[in-house]
Amino acid sequence: MDAVSDILNTLEFDSCLYFTTDFSPPWAINVPNYQSVVRFHLLTSGQCWVKINGKSDYLRLSAGDIIVIPHGASHILSDNPNTEVVELDAALDFSGYKGDGVFQYGGDNTTKTESDKAQLVCGHFQFDERFKHALVAQLPDLILISNHEAMKFPWFTDALRALSYETQTKRIGNESIIKRISEVIFIHSIRVWSEREKHQQSFLLALSDDKIGKSLQAFHDDPSKKWSLQSLASEAGLSRTLYSQRFKELTGDSVMHYVTQWRAQKAQKLLLDSKQSVEEVAENIGYDSLAAFSRMFKKLFGIGPGKYRRDHGDS
Repeated sequence: MDAVSDILNTLEFDSCLYFTTDFSPPWAINVPNYQSVVRFHLLTSGQCWVKINGKSDYLRLSAGDIIVIPHGASHILSDNPNTEVVELDAALDFSGYKGDGVFQYGGDNTTKTESDKAQLVCGHFQFDERFKHALVAQLPDLILISNHEAMKFPWFTDALRALSYETQTKRIGNESIIKRISEVIFIHSIRVWSEREKHQQSFLLALSDDKIGKSLQAFHDDPSKKWSLQSLASEAGLSRTLYSQRFKELTGDSVMHYVTQWRAQKAQKLLLDSKQSVEEVAENIGYDSLAAFSRMFKKLFGIGPGKYRRDHGDS
């Protein structure tokens, strides 16, 4: 399994579509803050404005643009920055939308042309808040991928069209297809953002680096191996000093701190999702000593692995 898939699976990353919209002017909706989700909105036709509450100015979106809101921040979608804003729940109640079909809201649909309407595909990626990773944590409040940028990758525009189509149909395998396409859109969006902004530090850049990425893949392939700074540097074909420097430059983390943190999260997941004994969990994440594993786990989570399983196993 590639490292990104391993990370998303451990975070229990899962896509969920709220609705497709047909908004007619005037309309403005405040989408509330929601933790542990990455929201996205794909504008399939028309235009609209978006603003992260308290953190950004309004941005104008055109058909084909997609925005990703990595930390679930409260935001406003509107036909015009001056339109009076309504809370999402109030708009849903007013429209009578019950979760099926198209969410229609705004002015009199009979008096508006199609070009006046904003049609969006709206959804989110949800992950278990008990799990953290720099892949998500390092992302900004909002990522905008313009239609112009999307068109540089023909397969990506095809994926956006496919998502739009699948959201409007009820066919066999529909939910699975939407989930897979949504994950592709998320990963590609953060990749485009990272390359466009020329960030010197992001986990995605580390994964894309020929040498650091190779070592990270090896570690994620087999976290139970007795990894050391030397063995990881050897995977990258670098000296320990150069490897440590390059890893820190790209990820903002030290090598062995990352190894420990990831093993701890894998241990969390095994304790919650498997019937393995604590001893087996320790062995499967690279600890020969149960005592050493328990010390590490308690240092990071405040309680030992056995108590953690008892307290959280059914949550």
